[in-house]
Amino acid sequence: MTRYISLSLTYLERFKIKNKSEGLCEPSGLTLSHQENALWTIGDDTKKIFKLGLDGKLIKDKSFKIPEKGLEGILLDPTGKFLFAIKEQTNEIMKIKIDTEKVTERNFLKEMMGYDAIASFFTNGGGNKGLEGIAWNEKTGTIFLLKEGPPGLLIEVSADLQTIRSYKLLNENNGFYDTHLNSEEIDFSGICYDLNRNCFWIVSDKAKRLFLYDWGVNNVTQSFRLGYSKKGEYREIEKAEGVTLNRDSNRLYIVSDKEAMLYVFDIRK
Repeated sequence: MTRYISLSLTYLERFKIKNKSEGLCEPSGLTLSHQENALWTIGDDTKKIFKLGLDGKLIKDKSFKIPEKGLEGILLDPTGKFLFAIKEQTNEIMKIKIDTEKVTERNFLKEMMGYDAIASFFTNGGGNKGLEGIAWNEKTGTIFLLKEGPPGLLIEVSADLQTIRSYKLLNENNGFYDTHLNSEEIDFSGICYDLNRNCFWIVSDKAKRLFLYDWGVNNVTQSFRLGYSKKGEYREIEKAEGVTLNRDSNRLYIVSDKEAMLYVFDIRK
């Protein structure tokens, strides 16, 4: 039986990252930079990828334009040379070379080997209920794609984005529930992999909750309300869309689409 150490999530600080003049208004994904001293984010309403300091400040000379908008999750590859971004309406994954700022590949989920096994889950979801998050699993060397729902789905694909290797449904049966929502109302809006715990951190914006999910046993090990205290009052984070982890500092970074805010939490045992 797998044993888990009980964790707590402690709110540290938040930063306003909205920048209308640069087009950063609705951040919808988050990933840590290769040097772990900055963040990459993307806005679904802007044809641009943004680089931020860990204090939320926009690094203008490292941000750049891209040919598409309507993009959601973002992921830095292990080499630090490429970014992956998801277009939810078409379930397309774009590969972008950072130094040239060019899209080098476009891969559609429906064109991957093994898609027939999951095709039915995408038939009735609608254009805005497709892929929402992307994560790199350093242990398996594979990419994981997160479907918003319904139904929620986590899909493992090969690193070259050519083959669907496996998938799992995310629902009440494996621990994705909230006391304030019906299980079918829970959506999934962001994901990152935690190598130290061999688990995924998964955000739900509607549930305003963060789940720690173990793929190996197919179960949520813990979940946390997404909020913070200000002047003695508890406030929830509205529309959390992206999450990333600095495993060396044990800090989680969460970005809010609606608020255009960056939140920082400390993971404590």
